[in-house]
Amino acid sequence: MLTWTGWLFALLAAVIATILATAAGQPMLQMAAVAAVAIAISLLAVRDHQKLKDSGAPASAVASSSARYFALIWAWGALAILITYLFIIEQRWPEWWQFFLGFAFAALASLGFGFMLDRDRASGNDDLTLVKFGRILVKVQVVGMAAGVISLFIDGKFPRPETYADWAGCNIFFFGALAIAAISLDALRSPAYA
Repeated sequence: MLTWTGWLFALLAAVIATILATAAGQPMLQMAAVAAVAIAISLLAVRDHQKLKDSGAPASAVASSSARYFALIWAWGALAILITYLFIIEQRWPEWWQFFLGFAFAALASLGFGFMLDRDRASGNDDLTLVKFGRILVKVQVVGMAAGVISLFIDGKFPRPETYADWAGCNIFFFGALAIAAISLDALRSPAYA
């Protein structure tokens, strides 16, 4: 599992890669960078899940790992949107701050859930009720991500031309949703998570 230093480094690297690609003003380059970030975080999460399963870690350890990776994706999305629409893109997208707040809340909630699981495990209590509640939240999250991706296609927002102010946000939404869904599905298929 990523250490907190590793987690912060991954967040910083993801945000910097996204911001640099966005600053280039080329939607395809930014899309490629965002896709690379989403894939990298998803692969890290899947690898950590496998290591935890192989080591016989308790269900709460797998759930905590999932929560941290969810928080990483949500925090990356929040910070990338904040910096993009405050400092990079000159076009105004009036709704950016709503997405920033929503993503930031989801990141904090995911971190809080992970901390609760870690605290219980440290006290010698593997709270299966909390793990089962987390499993329900993960299923809801998968449905939400699927709905979000479908709505981007239906609304014609992915891929989005640079003439629209929300082009960068739409790329972050799309690939962030795919990463959340991939991590969720991997966590759900894990017997250790049940």
